[in-house]
Amino acid sequence: MAVAGQVGSAYWSGCSPAREKYVASFRSLISAMTMRKQGARAKYLGIPLSTLSNYWTGRRVPSAVVLGTIYDAVHRSTGAVPDQLDQLERLRKSAARRNTRPASPWESSDIRAADRISGVSTAPSSPSNTAPAQGPARDRRSSGNGKVRETISALVAAQSAGDRRGVIGVAWSASKALTHEELCAGAADLYASGYSALGEALLLSGRERSHEDTMRLAITLIRAGLTSQAELVLGAALPRGGSGHA
Repeated sequence: MAVAGQVGSAYWSGCSPAREKYVASFRSLISAMTMRKQGARAKYLGIPLSTLSNYWTGRRVPSAVVLGTIYDAVHRSTGAVPDQLDQLERLRKSAARRNTRPASPWESSDIRAADRISGVSTAPSSPSNTAPAQGPARDRRSSGNGKVRETISALVAAQSAGDRRGVIGVAWSASKALTHEELCAGAADLYASGYSALGEALLLSGRERSHEDTMRLAITLIRAGLTSQAELVLGAALPRGGSGHA
């Protein structure tokens, strides 16, 4: 066990080779900080020491947003970092995909949304690869809702600009500000327009969504005819294996 203010040096026993490669790069980033103690580093980064310890050993992989925030903080403290963010993000995505432990509902939602957004192109997806949306997309209910229109415009603009973090931030904010019906309508419009990755991001970015809110959103999607999207939301929230305890 690590002493106070320190973290263990060994990799977590569940690390895959891809995760070990990512962790080595992450450690190189953190070690570039002028602070020598992990406690001081964690304080500067604004995260608990236990969280930094989990990132350091590979027990947990941060989301794209968290990794970007850490990278920016290290850059501010040193003026230079050993690895570029895009390289770190590629390694992080590979490590997250090969996660060997059951992720919490919040981690699963964040990782899946970040991975989808990181890989999308600046152009809409091909309609042939996007399931036709039904319900709200058919009558375009979102066109009459200013908040939904603004959210869709902000998501598309961020993606077109290649602003991965901006997409994640807009989606996360929308998950807090929009009702279940508005989220459903916005996602339906995005899927119908060929922006399936953005529709998925909008639905999966509610990392603090309660079980009750998740069920209500899923029901709203099902009633709108968006069954596969409802399954996506439920799959991100349920423990791996899809079963829980009564």
